[in-house]
Amino acid sequence: MDEPEKKRPNAEYPLLKTNDDGKELVFYYSRERRLENASQEVQDLYKGSPRKKSGFFRSLTSTKPLAFLFVSILILSAMIMVISSLGLADSSRTLGGNRLTVSAIRFDGATFFVLTKTYKEGTESYTGLVDIAVSPVVKESEGEYPVFNHRVFFSLSTEEDYRFSVPFEAEAMILVLQGETGLVNFTVKPK
Repeated sequence: MDEPEKKRPNAEYPLLKTNDDGKELVFYYSRERRLENASQEVQDLYKGSPRKKSGFFRSLTSTKPLAFLFVSILILSAMIMVISSLGLADSSRTLGGNRLTVSAIRFDGATFFVLTKTYKEGTESYTGLVDIAVSPVVKESEGEYPVFNHRVFFSLSTEEDYRFSVPFEAEAMILVLQGETGLVNFTVKPK
């Protein structure tokens, strides 16, 4: 038994487009016609016109936003260099050739301090007793304020940490360090 020949569901529609003459259309590829609608950059690429030279500086300033960003970075870098060279950002002090830094933290009604002493080897630096006085920063109208005294000994070590606590808290503290060779003061805001 022969099966009937299978037909497409849309057999009455032609698969190929034809002219009015009934002939099939022939499609030609025309690069010129295609490039007429392309952007100027694409047209320049196909013409073989020389590209702009690329470079590090040109890539940083090729557009206005990039140029503004580049100039901003230069200005900020210059400001950071000036501030660091003048020592405005440095919170350390020097006492007898020793470089001192202080940090503090408040906890449970007390303030804990860390005094770090460093010096460069081969330089003259003070060794001996250093008296420390700690007091909260108060206004004159607030009356009396507590003063805590502590004593440490600077040795010949290139770096030393001295830890001590005071039995009170404040938003800001004044530390006065006095050795035989001088006097240094710090204003510290505990964290």
